[in-house]
Amino acid sequence: MTMAAIALTGLGGCAELGIEATPAAAPAPISDPVVAFAAQAAPGATESVQLPQTGQTAQLRLVRSYAAASGRECREVQVYSGGADYTRLLCQAGGVWSEARPLLRGGAGRP
Repeated sequence: MTMAAIALTGLGGCAELGIEATPAAAPAPISDPVVAFAAQAAPGATESVQLPQTGQTAQLRLVRSYAAASGRECREVQVYSGGADYTRLLCQAGGVWSEARPLLRGGAGRP
């Protein structure tokens, strides 16, 4: 028997037993407003959100969106809140956005 025939026979056995493939669960809703903004914004877009950690209103700007060497989609978000100014780098893998560590600070390479 060829490998394809064996595989089809195995799949047929699952159908006979009433076993169905279940679809993968959808990713959990994004609760961090900075991550939610990064997931849907285009470069240059801005938005005001309330930060759950501090309750302060922050102005967000999507600085850039790019494909990392790892193949993940990454987005850099500038956050302005209460006089503080910082950047968050978020990357998507498997439909989930997570914090990533930037390789270069300030966007400049070495001389």
